[in-house]
Amino acid sequence: GVVADPGRLLIARGSQMALYLAARATLAPGAAVAVEEPGYPLAWAAFRAAGVEPRGVPVDAGGLSVVALEAALDADPRIGAVCVTPHHQYPTTVTMGAARRLQLLDLAQRRGLVVIEDDYDHDYRFEGRPVLPLAARAPEDLALIYVGSLSKLLSPGIRLGYALAPEPLLSRMAEARAAIDRQGDAPLEAALAEMIRDGDLGRHARKARRIYRARRDLLAGALAERLGERVVFDLPAGGLALWMRSAQGRADLWAMRAGQAGLALLPGARFMLGAPAPQAFRLGYAALDAAQIVRAVEILAQSCPQG
Repeated sequence: GVVADPGRLLIARGSQMALYLAARATLAPGAAVAVEEPGYPLAWAAFRAAGVEPRGVPVDAGGLSVVALEAALDADPRIGAVCVTPHHQYPTTVTMGAARRLQLLDLAQRRGLVVIEDDYDHDYRFEGRPVLPLAARAPEDLALIYVGSLSKLLSPGIRLGYALAPEPLLSRMAEARAAIDRQGDAPLEAALAEMIRDGDLGRHARKARRIYRARRDLLAGALAERLGERVVFDLPAGGLALWMRSAQGRADLWAMRAGQAGLALLPGARFMLGAPAPQAFRLGYAALDAAQIVRAVEILAQSCPQG
């Protein structure tokens, strides 16, 4: 994917910090950043903490709508950046195609837009090779900040993220980080660097892909068997979750009933800034073993609203 130049790489305590630093380094307080809707609420929280207001741009079957993004830029001149998850869009899991990626990069260059690429699950591609990030194809003069994380690969409790960006942007991010965290976690960083050098991290990633692919397939098969035409979903090419749409709507009621039965669901409303909520759920399967996946689908089937 991306070959890191050590002079253009910043280490952060997780991708959450990197997103905050990206906003601090590129946008003045009171500015706006275009974000995917549905999208990632924790990224919006990071931007708000940096004094920047997220503005929702619709997502379709091809990812972020570039046509809608350009319309948003015309309507709100305060938008100075766009944050995207093109590999597996969060939460819908769709992959942005090559033509859409080129359109996005062209628009960003024409309009002087900073691109923040959140590649949170780059290692988890089950069909074929991982799709190259925007950062690998972007013109050298484009202001693009590539954000990645090792938390999804190892454990959510290991807060280690990173950002690649042109030197002037990276210097401003480093200055902002120094104000809140001067030292980082040197022992953790040294341990992970050794794991990378020894090949342990690569072997772990290959094993994790096999396990998560099997869990994805088990979940998809169980949903089709137990819920049939009551739900609609596309089998994601990778990632750690499935975007399940309810054919009869009533997602909030379904989430409430499932919660009462012991299953926490994330309905579509949780991923919206203000537009009407999709009647859908993001079902994360990575942390569940086979028995837990079967039990979760059973709760889904039993709690599904009728009619």
